[in-house]
Amino acid sequence: MSFDEDKLRTMWQEDTPQSDEDEALKKVLSTSSNITAVKDVTGLFVGWIWVIFLGFGASMYSAKRKLELHNQQKQKLLNKKSPKNNINTGEL
Repeated sequence: MSFDEDKLRTMWQEDTPQSDEDEALKKVLSTSSNITAVKDVTGLFVGWIWVIFLGFGASMYSAKRKLELHNQQKQKLLNKKSPKNNINTGEL
């Protein structure tokens, strides 16, 4: 037999350390519960940040669009009143 086989045989014959399975299960469950709680709170926080970010973006887009429409209407009124626009000659 090789040295590794002897080592494995001696390990096989040794008694395994006794552990309380209920205590180990409680420890694992509490750890996983804490990790899940942290992930849930972090997810909610990140979700609210995205809602606020997208809200500001939508507001800015809406304001920009209203400004563009206002400028277009203003330009149309100026073009109608402008003496440069001669309908008889077709010049602009």
